[in-house]
Amino acid sequence: MKKLLLYLHKKQSMKKYLSLIIPVGFIVFLFILAGFGGDNLKSSGGAPPGNTNSPGDGQNCTHCMGGNASAVTGWITSDIPASGYVPGVTYTITATATGTGNKGFEISPQDLPGNLIGTLIPGTGNRFATGSNKYITHSSAVSTNPAVWHFQWVAPTAGAGNVTFYGAFAVTKPVTKTTTMTVIENTVGVAERSGMEWSCYPNPVHDKMFIKCSSGQTGNIRVDLLSLSGVLIRNLTSANLSRGDRCFEISIIEPAGLYLLRLTGENGTQFRKIMVD
Repeated sequence: MKKLLLYLHKKQSMKKYLSLIIPVGFIVFLFILAGFGGDNLKSSGGAPPGNTNSPGDGQNCTHCMGGNASAVTGWITSDIPASGYVPGVTYTITATATGTGNKGFEISPQDLPGNLIGTLIPGTGNRFATGSNKYITHSSAVSTNPAVWHFQWVAPTAGAGNVTFYGAFAVTKPVTKTTTMTVIENTVGVAERSGMEWSCYPNPVHDKMFIKCSSGQTGNIRVDLLSLSGVLIRNLTSANLSRGDRCFEISIIEPAGLYLLRLTGENGTQFRKIMVD
């Protein structure tokens, strides 16, 4: 009889224990499900730098969230005219994501090695990726459909050529979309403004380069070396030209890569892109 009473007591205690532990376990399961499922983004407050799917970055949102990326079109647009961007002018870039659930993005205008081209200015609902002004990303996930963000881009100096905006979008945790937008440079009238013909050779250049100028006018000229994003590296030469031809020998000491030559004369400015090997 005592054994029977002891067994019944243990059985009743076990039922009470299970009645407590099962609801608690279910609540824990719901928290886990919420943390790893569906609509949550891995970086709801903005993506880390380097995830635009550009050749320079080499990765996108799947790096953090898993799943596979698929390409879309039209998710990056702008007010840049079909004739191309004008160097130094500020334009509005629009990022648009469609689909159900929370959404975020990261966009960067880059050349093939991954250098920033132009200057980015964050807008409402977006910011620079942490520690870098090369990327614009969402400042908080957006659930509206479509989700739309606007930011600004200051076009680079003349001679940068076509610029590609690379973008990766997250639409719920396992869904990544990648896209690009390429804009051309408006070069109409650039050559005519300088009133001077000039060339640089060899190109690619190793250690020495020659700049040949031919002009029917007199006046001062200045030749500068710039990065592709328009940052002045150094002045190569300055001179006062008379009518006729003039040739300059320039020593090149910069690391291998792409650069811009800027020639400024009495009547304007011209650019040439060179490669140092």
